[in-house]
Amino acid sequence: MQYEKLSKIFYKYDSKTHLLEYEKRISGYGSYKTNLTIKPFRKGNVIDKDENLFFVNVDKLARLYEEILLNSCTIQLAVKQLPPFAVEPYFHKLIINEAQSNNEIEGIRSTKEELSHVLEHVIDSKSAAKKRFLGMMKTYNFIDKLDPFDTVEDFKKLYDELVADEIPKQKQPDGTFFRAKGVNVTDGAIVTHRGIEPESKIIEKINELILFLKSSEIPDLYKFMIAHYYYEYIHPFYDGNGRTGRLLVCSYVSRKLERYSAITLSYAINQDKPKYYKALENVSDPLNKGELTFYLVDMLELLSSGQKAIIEDLQLGLAKAQRIEEYIKAMDWTHNTLIKQVLHIQLDISMFAGENSLLTNAQLVEVLNTSTHKLNKAMDELLERNIVYQVKQRPKTFAINDAFIESVFE
Repeated sequence: MQYEKLSKIFYKYDSKTHLLEYEKRISGYGSYKTNLTIKPFRKGNVIDKDENLFFVNVDKLARLYEEILLNSCTIQLAVKQLPPFAVEPYFHKLIINEAQSNNEIEGIRSTKEELSHVLEHVIDSKSAAKKRFLGMMKTYNFIDKLDPFDTVEDFKKLYDELVADEIPKQKQPDGTFFRAKGVNVTDGAIVTHRGIEPESKIIEKINELILFLKSSEIPDLYKFMIAHYYYEYIHPFYDGNGRTGRLLVCSYVSRKLERYSAITLSYAINQDKPKYYKALENVSDPLNKGELTFYLVDMLELLSSGQKAIIEDLQLGLAKAQRIEEYIKAMDWTHNTLIKQVLHIQLDISMFAGENSLLTNAQLVEVLNTSTHKLNKAMDELLERNIVYQVKQRPKTFAINDAFIESVFE
C-alpha cells in the first residue's frame, strides 16, 4: 500500500482498514511518539478526544532530513568564499527578506527600506530609538545567539520583544503571561482552529513543549518542526502567534544548522502559504489521529526550498564576483589603487547584498584601512564620472549606478 494520509485511507477503504493502518503506524518500529497530545478539530468544533502526536520516519522524510543537512554544508562552504566585508551585509539582506516575508504572511504592512533602516539601528547599537520592528530585527540579527526556551516567561519575553509593539491594545495578553479568554483561528472565511483555554491549560501545554524540546530523543529537525506545530496548536496569544512561532523554530534550527538556513523559513513559507496552512490543519483532522508524518514532509520541503534559494543566490553572486574581479584587473581608465578597491568592494556588495545593505563611507574607511580624506577624494572622482550616486547623507553612503554595473558584465 502506498503511504497515504490516514484520512485518505478512511475514505478509500473503510473504518476498519483505517483503524488497522493507524495501529500499524503508531506501534511500528519506525514510529516516533511525542507524548504531546491534541484534541482534533473538525467543522468548527473541538473533538473531545486526546490524540498522541506521532510520526513514521518514512523514506521520503529521511531523505529530506539528509538533503537539508547537505544543503547546510553547501551554504557554509559558499559563505566561506564570500569576501569578508560582504558576509554581514549578505546576512542582513536575508534578514530583511525574512522579516518582510514574516510580516506579509500575517498581513502586516512593512517595506524592505523601512526594515533596512531599523536594522541599521540594531547594528549601530541605537536600540533606544523607538522604531517599528526593532525587536524583530534585533532578534533575527542575533538568531544564533538566542538561548533555549526554558521557562514560560521565555515565551512571553519573545512575544514582548518581537511583536508586542505591533499588536492593538485590545489584543494584548490579558492573563498572567498569555491570553485569558478563548480565540478562534480562521482562514478568512471559516474557523480552522480554536486555541487552548483557559490560561492555566495554556501554561500546562507550554511546559509540556519545554520538556519536549529539552528531553525528547526525536531527531532535532523533526523535533523543532513539531514544536512549531504544537506552539501554533496552543495559540497562546490573541495575535502574533505565527510570527513568534516561526521565530521559535528558526532559533532552534540556527543552532542545529547555521544562521542562513534558519532565517529562510518564513521566506519559503511566504512563497507557498497554502501548503503551510494546509500542513498545520491536516494534523488536527480527527481522521489523521495526530499523525505528523505529512506535516513534517511539508515543513522540511519548505525549509529545503528556502535553502536552495540561498544556494542559488550565493552561487550566482560568486559567479558575478569573479566577473567583477576580472573587470577590475583589466580596468585602464584609472591607476588609482584606492578607486579600484572602492569600486571592487561596492560592486561586490551590490551583487551579494543589494542596495538595502550598502556599506557606509565610515565602514569603507575601516575595511580599506584608509583615511576619510582619501576615501572622500576617491568618491568625488567616482561621482564626477557618474559611476556612483549618494543615497544617504547620514551616515554618508553611496551606491553604484545601474548603467555602470551593466557595463561591467557586458
